[in-house]
Amino acid sequence: MNIIRELRKKAGVQQKELSIAIGVSQPTVSDWEKNKKDPSGENLKKLADFFGVDELVVMGKGVIDLTQDTSIKDTLTKSIEGVPKTLEAKILSGGVDKMTKQQREQVLAVVKAMFANHPELFEEGETDATEL
Repeated sequence: MNIIRELRKKAGVQQKELSIAIGVSQPTVSDWEKNKKDPSGENLKKLADFFGVDELVVMGKGVIDLTQDTSIKDTLTKSIEGVPKTLEAKILSGGVDKMTKQQREQVLAVVKAMFANHPELFEEGETDATEL
């Protein structure tokens, strides 16, 4: 489903209401939802402000919806499987092998802080990259 449509439906607003709120026509909102057109930078900002999310979310990049019924691990796994092998992905996947133990520990600490509300992701007994 298109992210703008998904955000709009979660907010419980109609296309017409959204169009009035951000100052565009209803057919423009419809075109965005059908992926016929992309919102301009200015309209991305308006959409993000309206929905209370980051512009990257409106663009369909960045944040994974962790409120769905699936477990966080399943959601992350499914998201990663769909990621194309971009230059960034190649650097990140290959870069871990080139990190020192201290660097891996620092990265893991940042990731743990990001998911502090989900300690089940870091259950004891599992091997992490810092132990390798």
